[in-house]
Amino acid sequence: MVDMTAGSDSFASGMFTRFDMTFLVAEPTRKGISVYRQYKEYARDFGIALKVVGNKVQGEDDLEYLRAEVGDDLLVTVGHSDWVRAMEKGRPARFELLEADNRMALQALQNAAEDSYEQRDWERYTRQMVHFHLKNAESWGNEKTGADLASQVDPAFVLDERCVQAGAAQPA
Repeated sequence: MVDMTAGSDSFASGMFTRFDMTFLVAEPTRKGISVYRQYKEYARDFGIALKVVGNKVQGEDDLEYLRAEVGDDLLVTVGHSDWVRAMEKGRPARFELLEADNRMALQALQNAAEDSYEQRDWERYTRQMVHFHLKNAESWGNEKTGADLASQVDPAFVLDERCVQAGAAQPA
């Protein structure tokens, strides 16, 4: 899980392609929707799984606005939470005291993340990883290093579960 900045910054490195599912938090405002639209437009050509979490939803009007603007991308909404407010004040309550609606929203997020893991496309991940490596090599990396960084790419390599497991097992 990564908390990235809103807007186009997350697209410079290709990091946005490294996730099974992207949850975009959007408020029911024109600004929130414009960030969603910008992200969706940038991600369109990369097959990014995107779901929207409506944040600071205060009523049916906010919910209808989000539904009209993001359609099926809207996964869940959250509103005001006394539990979160207490935590932000440095007075965290037991998790069991989190409001039921917010617990259900968290469960929906977890379910969507787990479902997306089973849809993992290793060949796409590898292709996108190489794409951004070559793009950055050409735009600045080759000049900075004085080498052709494209030579680092093994065309026979495909990222897969074994690579991830092996990487996780190595000491930091």
